[in-house]
Amino acid sequence: MIHSESISEVGLKFVVTSLTLFLILGLSSCSRWREVNREQAELELQNRLDSFRLSLRQYAADRKDLPQSLAEFRSSGFAHTLDDPITGKYDWQVVIGEDPQLIKGKRGIINIHSSSSDISSRGTPYNTW
Repeated sequence: MIHSESISEVGLKFVVTSLTLFLILGLSSCSRWREVNREQAELELQNRLDSFRLSLRQYAADRKDLPQSLAEFRSSGFAHTLDDPITGKYDWQVVIGEDPQLIKGKRGIINIHSSSSDISSRGTPYNTW
């Protein structure tokens, strides 16, 4: 005996199949969007870290000293007030110490890192960059 489906059953199957397909495509798009956002934030983080470190070298060369705080570094005109693109906040981890490559015998800011301990696409925590 041949079973024939009614038009409403075929229509319902089509709608369910279509919705399932759209849901799968939508989730895939969301995942790709998050990945692109992450890539952009990581690129921006690396650019800000590179810029900060270059400015720190310029500061040390010009002033023969190291900044003692981010506020001092900013007010000197060498650094900009920029949020950490990973955390979205101005909450950088500042490394204080002595760095003979910057200036010998002086203590102050020698590096900066993101305060995020989340794992990057490189497989390392952002705060180790």
